[in-house]
Amino acid sequence: MKRLATLSNHIMLIFLIILIIAVPGLSSNQTVSAKDLTYITEQYPPYNYKEDGKLQGISVDLLEKIWDKMGADLNRSTIKLLPWTEGYQTTLKENNTVLFTTFRPPEREHLFKWIGPIASGRDVLLAKRDKNIIITTPEDMKKFKIGAIKDDVAVQWLLNKGLKKEDLILETTPKPIIEMLENGSIDAWAYNDLAGMSLLQQLGARASDYKVAFVLAQDDGYYAFNNNTSNSTVQSFQQALDAVKAEKNEAGISSYETTLGNYIPPIGLAHLNYLTEEWAPFNYQEGGNVTGIAVGILEAIFKNIGVNRSHADVHIVPLAEGFNATKNGSTVLFSIVRTPEREPYYKWVGPFTMASFVLFAPMASNITIGGPEDLNRYRIGAVKSSIENTLLLNQGVNASHIVPGRNPEDLLKLLEDGQIDLWATGDLAGRHQMLKTAKDPNAYEIVYTLSENDFYFIFSKNVPDTLVRAFKQSLDTVRDQKDEHGISEYESIIYQYLGAGCIRKTYSDEAVKELVNTTAAALQKNASDTLRRINDGEAPYRNKTDPGLYAFVYTTNETIVAHADNIMIVGVNFKGKTDVSGKLFHDEIVQGALKNGTGWVDYIYMHPVQTNLYYKTTYYRLVEGSDGVQYIVCSGNYKRCE
Repeated sequence: MKRLATLSNHIMLIFLIILIIAVPGLSSNQTVSAKDLTYITEQYPPYNYKEDGKLQGISVDLLEKIWDKMGADLNRSTIKLLPWTEGYQTTLKENNTVLFTTFRPPEREHLFKWIGPIASGRDVLLAKRDKNIIITTPEDMKKFKIGAIKDDVAVQWLLNKGLKKEDLILETTPKPIIEMLENGSIDAWAYNDLAGMSLLQQLGARASDYKVAFVLAQDDGYYAFNNNTSNSTVQSFQQALDAVKAEKNEAGISSYETTLGNYIPPIGLAHLNYLTEEWAPFNYQEGGNVTGIAVGILEAIFKNIGVNRSHADVHIVPLAEGFNATKNGSTVLFSIVRTPEREPYYKWVGPFTMASFVLFAPMASNITIGGPEDLNRYRIGAVKSSIENTLLLNQGVNASHIVPGRNPEDLLKLLEDGQIDLWATGDLAGRHQMLKTAKDPNAYEIVYTLSENDFYFIFSKNVPDTLVRAFKQSLDTVRDQKDEHGISEYESIIYQYLGAGCIRKTYSDEAVKELVNTTAAALQKNASDTLRRINDGEAPYRNKTDPGLYAFVYTTNETIVAHADNIMIVGVNFKGKTDVSGKLFHDEIVQGALKNGTGWVDYIYMHPVQTNLYYKTTYYRLVEGSDGVQYIVCSGNYKRCE
């Protein structure tokens, strides 16, 4: 009997082996080539997405490099783009399928075989700024309606933090979630922060209207293989990925790091070269350090994005050398004036400040310039390849009358020695150089203004648009986002070097009062719709031809509930906060409104179009909205130079 049982067991074992070989999907040991796999991804920037008809992203680019290492004749056109839920379920069920980018919580560990990591990601709750949602603990999340993508890892993080699946609003694609966020049907969206912000913009929402309300988890993304994929196939992919990560170029940067850098700003921006010229107070060397307005703004952008760079990574070079390096390499050059001649050669971010270009002359020379026709009577010094050369030529100056100099210090010495009659430079830059090196800084005067110009950061053409866009968004944040004192980093930097100025009025104080009264009447009629329209920057609440004329609204506790120019401060309470000079103007506006109903308050503030700080005067009015809430409606004018 024992022999019969043993024989029976052997027959059964042979039958199972034949069955496993004969039936596809039962074997997990059959090695398949890269060509035999089906690759599935979703619209999930910056990891994987389709733009202008082409699949791209970190995981797509990296997969092509893996295929190259494996000798597989494949390209991204073989990848299927599917909604996440469909791709996820397909990879769970069908053999020889690969899904990416897939995050790897413990609950998923046994469901797939994993290759990676590809890159780190952060799942968060994204919410509209003007909803003023505050979440500090997982318990707080239960107060809000939260949307998520079915089968997305963010759902698992929410469940792990105590939420119930039936309390979530689940969709299979991001579009309906974003629509619900925009119309207020849900309060927050649980998703990857980079992908979420990118999709908001792609689907027509303003990413600047949103903020990270809570961080759910940090995790790594992977390529997830169907569980029946052979171990040898999976291992060959992992070995190829490891090889891509290990190979480095002459600068010590691997192909993997370059791929990440093309899409992840903190990495990519750290790989660039940063050049400037000696042109104080915007960028100059002092005490062995590179400093100035533009350098301070650059450091604030680095801090905001999380780039591990500082002023120590900025190098001062002659301007002509800087332009040449930016044309031919992965470089950022600043502070640069935008001209039609320069426009096509670079990518531009800004403007971030402005200044006048002028001609300085020794007072003792008694030079008077009545107009451009007088300029050819003099020898005029200008830094080689600088904007001053272009401005002089555009005003009809003969090139033979322009004396090139290597830097401002050299040109000031030529002016002192009488080798040139006039020095073309920036008004602030010239004055700063005189204070540093002139025998008598007060011996010179401005005799002519060539132009007023804005200044930009310029990028090499080969720098990915992803990085340039991130830099631009961060510059806007540095300008607009206020700290605990109510001051932006930009305001602090500008005030440190330039102080505040005045500006020519372009509209009347009566226009300001009219806008306040119009806004007050609208609030009385329909408060909620009016606040929405102000935050959307609609007319008449933001003047389309003169953006300096705009409305903003406080509640009586000094919280900004609507702002037609800066959505980033909506929902912020400004009680006890000041302008850059320390004036408690928010308190004065609200207290004045509660006491007198209407009035004016003076303070220092930014202009929406001009790039420096200016003296401003704001008119306010107390009004009761249709919702029974008291509001203080405001608009302001910039003070005229006396």
